Amino acid sequence: MTICGIGDLFIPAEYIRAGFEKNGLKAKAFDWDTGSFAKLQEINLLVEQNGPEAYEVPSSLLEQIKEAEILITQFCPIGKKVIEACPRLKIIGVLRGGYENINIARATEKGIKVFNTPGRNADSVADFTVGAMICEARNLARGHFGIKTGKWIREYPNSGMIPDLPGRVAGLIGFGEIGRKTAQRLRGFDMEILVYDPFTKNFPDYVKPTDLKDLVRRSDFVSLHARLTKENRHLINAELLALMKPTSYLINTSRAGLVDEAALCAALKSKKIAGAFLDVFETEPPGLDHPLVKLENVTLTPHMAGGSNDAFLNSPVKLGAELAKHLGGEPCRGLIN
Repeated sequence: MTICGIGDLFIPAEYIRAGFEKNGLKAKAFDWDTGSFAKLQEINLLVEQNGPEAYEVPSSLLEQIKEAEILITQFCPIGKKVIEACPRLKIIGVLRGGYENINIARATEKGIKVFNTPGRNADSVADFTVGAMICEARNLARGHFGIKTGKWIREYPNSGMIPDLPGRVAGLIGFGEIGRKTAQRLRGFDMEILVYDPFTKNFPDYVKPTDLKDLVRRSDFVSLHARLTKENRHLINAELLALMKPTSYLINTSRAGLVDEAALCAALKSKKIAGAFLDVFETEPPGLDHPLVKLENVTLTPHMAGGSNDAFLNSPVKLGAELAKHLGGEPCRGLIN
């Protein structure tokens, strides 16, 4: 089997080669040159919002991967043109949990199996999510910014309602790999954990499954961990935000499209909720004139929740291990079509 990997600035070609070699698989790998991290993020957002046909892969890269029987990618889009350029292609492997950059329908038509890497950055995002809850509720970023700009700030937008975590209620929307790992961590803070996930049936005994409206009504922290689909776009809308406690916080380290940003801005401005922490935005970067940027009761970070070095280094190892099982006829994880 000829394995070809497409590296990028986050997971370069050398990581792909090394990760597959650890599993006894030899891979050729080539770097997809986007010029800068900013450009790569711009392409990634374009593809996440519009699908794999929204970006045309350079012909020079197509020439390098044309013999691939197994094609490995992280962010590089695999649309119809790429699939047609690789006539021997049998498997596409995606080095992340999402697969928005793969034309699944076309791959399936051609009999090409598509594998993702479930949970590849689950630890990274779960760690970040817990940090985001503490950061927003305890004003860490605002306090830091104050000192860096010569101010000793002791009054904050949520003064009078700054919580400890024990005994508080965390509501997790989505209970896949990241949601589960987030729950494991929050359990250590002695929090009550509510979960809404209509696609999951097996829950550990320390979480309480419930419906969406009940979750947002009861939670002190509402944290998003769902995959974005056409059906759940703007899942968090004005109606649900109105149900949240005025002392509660919204945390989004998942997908921007899950939240109606205009409705969230209105809720924050009118202080219907205490605050929010957002790592993802409909437009990235949002720019200084974005209404969210101008609010004091929100903390914003540049789409970095899943970006630990360990997550990037380990993704090829994890995917390589599952593909080695598949090629050896053993059951494996990650087949999505």
